Amino acid sequence: MRFPTKTASIKEQQELADIIQKNVKDCYQCLKCSAGCPLTEHMDYYPHQVMLLAKMDLYEKIFNSKTLWVCASCLACSSRCPRDLEPAKVMEGLRTMIIRKRGEGNVEVVNPKGVPRQALISSMRKLRR
Repeated sequence: MRFPTKTASIKEQQELADIIQKNVKDCYQCLKCSAGCPLTEHMDYYPHQVMLLAKMDLYEKIFNSKTLWVCASCLACSSRCPRDLEPAKVMEGLRTMIIRKRGEGNVEVVNPKGVPRQALISSMRKLRR
């Protein structure tokens, strides 16, 4: 297998660390997250492979896969992780990075009176830089 030479920038690495508040480099690849995931048959990278790619700063490979969008965030992987790294949170963080990159942080509230306060605050936290 060839490894790409393009790794994530320090800014991207810091952004992921800020979102997830964990260090993915602490993962020691026990495979328990993939063993507990009910959707691995539909993923092109299993949760432990996403953790490995994130650990190696190969975010582009993850961004170009369908795994992030297949993940149901059921937290089965996070409950099994012996290092408490929360792979579901890592996947959510990577999804957030993609959404931020697409929108470039331009958030517009269309109808703030009809939006529940919790949803408004949640979206601002998710999309802020």
